[in-house]
Amino acid sequence: MSEYANNVRRKDRQKPGTSFMHELLINSASCTIAVEKDGFPFLHVAFFAFDKEANEIIFHFSKHGYAGEQITDGKKATISVYKYGKLYTAEKAVDFGCEYQSIILYGNIEIVTDETERLAAMQKFFLKFFGHVDEAYEAFTSAQAKPIHVARFTIADWFGKEHLLPEFAKQRFYFPASPVI
Repeated sequence: MSEYANNVRRKDRQKPGTSFMHELLINSASCTIAVEKDGFPFLHVAFFAFDKEANEIIFHFSKHGYAGEQITDGKKATISVYKYGKLYTAEKAVDFGCEYQSIILYGNIEIVTDETERLAAMQKFFLKFFGHVDEAYEAFTSAQAKPIHVARFTIADWFGKEHLLPEFAKQRFYFPASPVI
C-alpha cells in the first residue's frame, strides 16, 4: 500500500504528517469512494464525517441500487477528498493552473450492523452538517434508518497534496460558476 503514498509524482506538493490531512478531512463535506467492479472502478460520491480518534471515515448510502450492491463489508476501497481554490494565469498557457488541496486514502470498508452504532454514526454525521440548526426536528429512528447502510472506512494509508498560488501567477480568480445547482 505505501508504494502509492511514497511515490507521489509532485513531491514538492506532498504534505507530510497528519495535521494537514486531519484539517482537510474535518473541513470537507464530500468524498468520492472507489471500489472495484468487474475490472473497473465503481465510484460513489457521499457526504462524510471524519472520526479523528478512530482514524475512520463514516458515510452512508442506500441499501438499494449500485452502491448497496458494490460497497460491501471487507471490500478494499480508495477515497478521494478534494478542494479547489483560485485559478491563475501565467506567461505561457501551459503554466496556467489551480490551487488545490487533496487527499487519497486507502483502506477497508466495514458495514456497521449494530443498531446502536449505526444510529450513533448517523448522529455524528448529522451533527457535522446540521448541528447548528436550532429548530425542532424528529431524531433518527431505527425504522427510518432501515434502508440506509452506514459504513466505516478504516484508513490504512494516505497521502495529501497542496498547491498554492506560485510566484509567477499573473491573474488570480475563482472559477465563475454558481455553487447552487
